Amino acid sequence: MSRGGATTSDKRGTGDDPSGGGGPRGRAGRGGKPGPNGRAAPVVVSWDERQRRPVTFVWRRRRYRIERVLETWVIETGWWKDDGHVSRSYWRVRAEGCVFDLRYDRLTKTWALEQALN
Repeated sequence: MSRGGATTSDKRGTGDDPSGGGGPRGRAGRGGKPGPNGRAAPVVVSWDERQRRPVTFVWRRRRYRIERVLETWVIETGWWKDDGHVSRSYWRVRAEGCVFDLRYDRLTKTWALEQALN
């Protein structure tokens, strides 16, 4: 069911470069993009260095405890150009009974909530 390579389930990334392998899944669900105008919303993520995974995130002034990492994948493109380089790790997580896609931008070292799936 994966597109573009192997995926990891319930595995963690490495160091402060949270990553895995594979490709993104389809955009299903009612939640859609969480930020204004359909953009990803910046979030604060707590990272467990020992477990090498995110453990909580704050969105709309509410803290969500991540119960399980469902999937991870990486998008790395445009590295051959001077501008337009994208290097991101994605984490599909279950938190508080809902499924979310978190995004870590490896160039700017920032987290965002890409979408809420339900």
